[in-house]
Amino acid sequence: MPHGMDNLLHHEPASSPSPPPRRPSTHSRYHLHVRQQPIAARACGAGDRDRRPVDPPPIVQILLTDFDAESQDDRDILEDPRFTVGCLLFPVSDSSPHIPTPEDLPPEGEDGVARADDTFSTPLLSGKAFMSPFFVNADPDPNSAPTHPSYENENPPSPGLQPNLRNASKLHQPATFFIFADLSIRTAGLYRLQFRLMNWGSVEDTGQSMPILAEAWSDPFRVYPAKDFPGMRDSSILAEGLKELGFVELKTRGKGKGKGRKRE
Repeated sequence: MPHGMDNLLHHEPASSPSPPPRRPSTHSRYHLHVRQQPIAARACGAGDRDRRPVDPPPIVQILLTDFDAESQDDRDILEDPRFTVGCLLFPVSDSSPHIPTPEDLPPEGEDGVARADDTFSTPLLSGKAFMSPFFVNADPDPNSAPTHPSYENENPPSPGLQPNLRNASKLHQPATFFIFADLSIRTAGLYRLQFRLMNWGSVEDTGQSMPILAEAWSDPFRVYPAKDFPGMRDSSILAEGLKELGFVELKTRGKGKGKGRKRE
């Protein structure tokens, strides 16, 4: 893990009672899409040996405004190995599983850039919380693939709003994924994951602080005590395809081998 990266997720409790409000990234062309949502997990123990991965493993995808699959420049962006996505864990209320307010989130500097010394702590989350990109020349599950957004001469939407999607062929379209196959949570409860896209190249090229290029939230998902966990689900077509394409860290379960199917 690059120096200072771990501090983005694991910090001492906040010393300021009212952190400044977050500011939207100026890099509006970048978007993150949670391609595979987490659904459930079994709470793991305090030691590193008791690992109970979130199921199914969250899979996040980069989308680019007005992406052109025929453009080498756009393909070069997707293939940039310096991208990384970090993951933060937030408990939410059972009665109101809302996205946390700005007061719930890590503070930022005056220029809207997340700092390596931000004051925030997520001690319940363990495993690989930062993932490198996994690029594929053709999406392994085009039927579930999102279309890249297009604003069609409109102003970019406010943060949190879904951009308009253009109708474009998704067959044989390249894609870049961040696959969180090794996340565990220590305590039962209801949670959301926040994903943040960054690029170490901006630090190497300019020497400035690393900006957050895009953010996305998972749906709320339940972490169960061991006795209540309903079991692991069958792997998705997307997960099986990504493993076949070389992401060996994914542990897949063929049809009918998962235990977490719907109960009557």
